[in-house]
Amino acid sequence: MILHDPNIESYKRMLVLQYVLPTMSEFVAADTRKTEEIAKRCRLLNAVKYQTLEVPGPSSEGFLWFPINAMCHSYYYNEEMNRKCGTRIFHKRMFVFNDSSLLDGLPRTDYIEVLEQGDMLSIRYCDMIDLIEMYEDINIAIKSIPRQEAYYRRHNTLLNLSPFERVRRFRDENKSFIHCTSQEVQAMHVNLTRNGYANQLKKLERIVVSTV
Repeated sequence: MILHDPNIESYKRMLVLQYVLPTMSEFVAADTRKTEEIAKRCRLLNAVKYQTLEVPGPSSEGFLWFPINAMCHSYYYNEEMNRKCGTRIFHKRMFVFNDSSLLDGLPRTDYIEVLEQGDMLSIRYCDMIDLIEMYEDINIAIKSIPRQEAYYRRHNTLLNLSPFERVRRFRDENKSFIHCTSQEVQAMHVNLTRNGYANQLKKLERIVVSTV
């Protein structure tokens, strides 16, 4: 639910100053006016586990999300395979947004889901664009965040591996994600069904047991 409280504005300012600005860049100046400008455009959401934050749609309806203490992920629904396919994993205190939509105005194609209960700051794309135009250091910081195409290239390399190696490497590289999600969600990000993912886990377990 969206939080409403007499002290909410001061809480948002604290979150912006303590977490949001440092995450943008060490070169983003943390002055009072800038903190106020960002905080007044933000809304604060106390999200529940597996809450859907966004669905596909036009750029004008998009948000930049900033999870304080929860991981998130994105996925799309593959009509041909009739299942969800994971596209990206976002750790806590990481900006969650579609860069092609925010910066280039393209439609948003993914669902965004929070994986743990926790506080989330969000700001509409139109407000984020205002801030980018107002502050050159914010403009540089947002545009310096690695574009999603780079992540997708790395992810496609993973998906080209055998199912067993795909699952083994994915679990080795995403321990925090594994810790807070179900096997069904994990399977989305290695392009396997839940049963297919479980079968690969059994193979991994047999190898671990045999080496003990």
